[in-house]
Amino acid sequence: MTLDTHLWLCIRLPRLAREALADERCALERLAAWAYQWSSLISYTASGEASAGGASSEPLLWLELGASCALFQGHLALLAAIERELTQLELSHVCALAPSPTAAALLTRAAARDHALTRSQLRTQLDKLPLQLLELPEKTLAALAASGLRRIGEVLVLPAAAIARRFEPETLLYLRRLCAEVADPRPAWRLPETYQARCEFGVEVRTSTALLFPLQRLLLEFQGYLRARDCSVQRFTLEFEHYRQPVSRVTIGLSAAGRDAAQFLTLVRERLHSLALPAPVSALRVTADEFTAPAIVQTDLFGNDAQPLQQLQRLLDRLRARLGDDSIQALALEADHRPERGWRFIAPEKLGVGGTDANPDSPPRPCWLLREPIRIEAPGSLLQGPERIESGWWEGADVSRDYYLARTHEGAQIWVFRDRRQDAWYLQGLWA
Repeated sequence: MTLDTHLWLCIRLPRLAREALADERCALERLAAWAYQWSSLISYTASGEASAGGASSEPLLWLELGASCALFQGHLALLAAIERELTQLELSHVCALAPSPTAAALLTRAAARDHALTRSQLRTQLDKLPLQLLELPEKTLAALAASGLRRIGEVLVLPAAAIARRFEPETLLYLRRLCAEVADPRPAWRLPETYQARCEFGVEVRTSTALLFPLQRLLLEFQGYLRARDCSVQRFTLEFEHYRQPVSRVTIGLSAAGRDAAQFLTLVRERLHSLALPAPVSALRVTADEFTAPAIVQTDLFGNDAQPLQQLQRLLDRLRARLGDDSIQALALEADHRPERGWRFIAPEKLGVGGTDANPDSPPRPCWLLREPIRIEAPGSLLQGPERIESGWWEGADVSRDYYLARTHEGAQIWVFRDRRQDAWYLQGLWA
């Protein structure tokens, strides 16, 4: 990518540590993971760290957007989406676009923040800005001011040889990077393979309801991480730290993999509703280390059957979060010919794994099977059968039965069998 195609977004975060409830560097790491959903080239500088022209007074986050604008329908739509999510995260921020990261950082400090998309636009913007915005040593700025210079544009028209002769070599390099005339490299941040985000409270939090505010922010950042990796998660863990107690852990599971922060927050709220914490909470952590392909539902003009299924899965997740993991179970088929042993309970997210698919050519089965067959008198009307089932001899629970589809005197269809050893009739199931 050439210099002309670069477009850098700089986000200045003046109150990051206080608003993110975390150490500044940890908060920047979390935001870098969140920002990766829009750019594969992320860099940041904490306050006090050296930048191109000196030490940065406030934390800065850079995103290279030149390769992403077309994907997100232009730089204006992309910038609006980023600022909208920053607002949802409730972080104070100032954004600026420029062809170089140095210029973008400078424009975030300008009173009138007009974005510069090209080098010519950038030069026009810089010409009218005050000299004090340059991130140069105080001694250099004082020398420039003593020469009668007041605007950045007046410095930029000076001969390069004169600047190099009078000031340190870094001064000319900084000015050329500011104008996007030379490469302006930044240390690239890399997305971690596992996710971990932590926020620390200044006071002890004694109610689970008060945890929802920081959780909402953490889950929005988690959503950004999942989008950046183009993956989903089926479970994640909340860790509640206490001053004088072991860490409390709660695992949030989903029936189907997801990456929507609103869905996560709903499940967490339901779980916290019945959660009894052993002690006040001093810090909170969200962790995840198992990821899967995204389960994205796409609709056509006439809709499809996936939407009701997704709604059902979310309802099941909410019930499990409120009532407990074992409160909702699904049925799976077992490879056993005995009807009362041909099924088992499984967790909803495991539905379809380890079971046996029904054979479309097999005889019909009723929708209601009894747990234990009930002995009855011989039915008067047999509609279909016999179907012989002999099985279970290898475990000492063998059966020998002839099954029939029968009808009662009231007209209901029932599934019955004759035990060939006892010569007795039993009711096995009913049709609605």
